[in-house]
Amino acid sequence: MKAHRILASLLVALMLTSTLTACANGDEPPAETKKPGQSTSAADGETELTDKLPDNLNYGGETITFISRDRDGWYDREIWIDNINGEPINDAVYERNKIVEDRLRIKIANVPDKDEPCEEVELAVNAGTHEYDVISAACFITLGQTPRGIYANLRDSEYIDFDQPWWSEGLNDATLYKGTQYVLTGSMLLSIYRFAYATVFNQKLFDDAGQKYLYEYVEDGTWTLDKQISLVPVFHRDDGNGIQDQEGDIYGYISTQHISVDPYWASCEVDILARDEDGDFTIVFESGKLHGVAEKVLELYYETDDSAYIFDTYGADEHMDGCCDMFAEGNGAMATIRIMGLERETFRNMTDKFGIVPMPKYDETQKEYHTMLHDRFSVVAVPTTAGDRLDMISATLEALSSTGYKVVKPVYYEETLRTKIVQDPQSSVMMDLIINSLTTDSGIFYTDALSGFQNPFRDIILSKQNTVTSTYRISLKTLKNRLTVLMRKLDGLAEQD
Repeated sequence: MKAHRILASLLVALMLTSTLTACANGDEPPAETKKPGQSTSAADGETELTDKLPDNLNYGGETITFISRDRDGWYDREIWIDNINGEPINDAVYERNKIVEDRLRIKIANVPDKDEPCEEVELAVNAGTHEYDVISAACFITLGQTPRGIYANLRDSEYIDFDQPWWSEGLNDATLYKGTQYVLTGSMLLSIYRFAYATVFNQKLFDDAGQKYLYEYVEDGTWTLDKQISLVPVFHRDDGNGIQDQEGDIYGYISTQHISVDPYWASCEVDILARDEDGDFTIVFESGKLHGVAEKVLELYYETDDSAYIFDTYGADEHMDGCCDMFAEGNGAMATIRIMGLERETFRNMTDKFGIVPMPKYDETQKEYHTMLHDRFSVVAVPTTAGDRLDMISATLEALSSTGYKVVKPVYYEETLRTKIVQDPQSSVMMDLIINSLTTDSGIFYTDALSGFQNPFRDIILSKQNTVTSTYRISLKTLKNRLTVLMRKLDGLAEQD
């Protein structure tokens, strides 16, 4: 009963603190909490967030051309859908685009790119040609280009309302620099949900082992790396051949040595950059804290008596898919995944029930749980060659995101993730906690411009040796030099603006 009361309290707190969740459910917040842009329908009394675009915008059939990534299961349905096919997310994106086209009297076109379109856009800008109005690409690559003057300052645009919940406040805070901001993400881009890291657990294996579900540890604040380490050996069962096999054995934990290492930066509160009183980036990284995190992760991965199965091929993102599939087939009690993994067919066909919780905290003194987004999540940017088309483009982006907030987000997040994919009320509450605890760090977002500062941590875990102190003594020098160059270039762009 206590657990249910805590879950109920957490749900109430999340509903009160998350406008995004409350509005998606159609619940009206108290009058004093309404934000600008909210209106109340006299017909049904429900509160609906509306954008502030003028009613008379009419662009006479102009075509707004996007160039975007097209990778199945990652970001293939973010920007463009050819036809309605009866699949809810597909049809919601199609409906969003049609609403915006009719509203603004525009046509939306999309050029799919199987890899990353950033190089294509940079070539066009350097040639002085305006081939694309909007690029949708990976955050870290796009931000890595911004010091080269490729993209327009979106703070100069007429119609983007950065304070609305359909834009990511966290990304705004992390990338706004002295009145300039070159990228945006929000409800028009589903990867802001799909690329969040989380922990899944197999409820049947927990029942068989007589272990309480991870929800309870989250609720009482004891869901930590040490707790996870202690649980891993409890579930291990070898099939008798004495070899770590993907099939046959049961493991306490499944993960990878590559991108699955990244979320500990956020979940364990290892910060890289902050702001000083002048708005400049300043380094706050502490190698001692990362050293402690490495000790725990190395123990989790390699010192639990072969009870953890860790995919060991460096750099192959497919191993995250393998991790998801191996867990879904019932071979692991816990696994680190990205939310997008839940959409895989193996999860849809999973026999055992599963639960989902945030990534574990560093220790019990840490007050909050934090969620990291894999830095390949999508952002949008506008090439500098847009010129006087910038306001029309900004109106399109605002309309796409505000409409996506009302049309696409409820279908994906509420109806698909929280209702169809997760399997019990506790996991629905945990999903809210995961998404509402997304944590942003400018050092992660600008990683390409800063020489991939977090990447050596992957190498350290791969090497099975805690060399954080020596490795990051060198990396920190590189970071300082790169940050100086980054800010000098950003300052120059801000002065030109």
